[in-house]
Amino acid sequence: MCGIDLIKIDRFNSLINNNRFMNDNFNIDEIKYINNNIETLAGIFSAKEALLKALKKGINNYSLKDIEVIHDDNKAPSFIFHNELDYLNSSNISVSISHDGEYAISVVLITN
Repeated sequence: MCGIDLIKIDRFNSLINNNRFMNDNFNIDEIKYINNNIETLAGIFSAKEALLKALKKGINNYSLKDIEVIHDDNKAPSFIFHNELDYLNSSNISVSISHDGEYAISVVLITN
């Protein structure tokens, strides 16, 4: 299964300083990683939406906090799942995040 999400980065201009939005959608480690960088915020949000598309689930079916985007030492992203999504095996899920200019894009591939 595959999911893709494209987001216009400036959509998050007013949200990056909105504590309620940030705390409702991101874990503390994600917020630290974002560090007020709007491109990073858009990329992580895009990755979460791409995952839900790959799972064929709507954004209203799960809390985005249950999907945590982490980065390794090379800044390569991957997922950790919490609560209702902890049944997912992150080793079967690949994610790629990119941003350039006005847009951020993410692709998620789920294999068996």
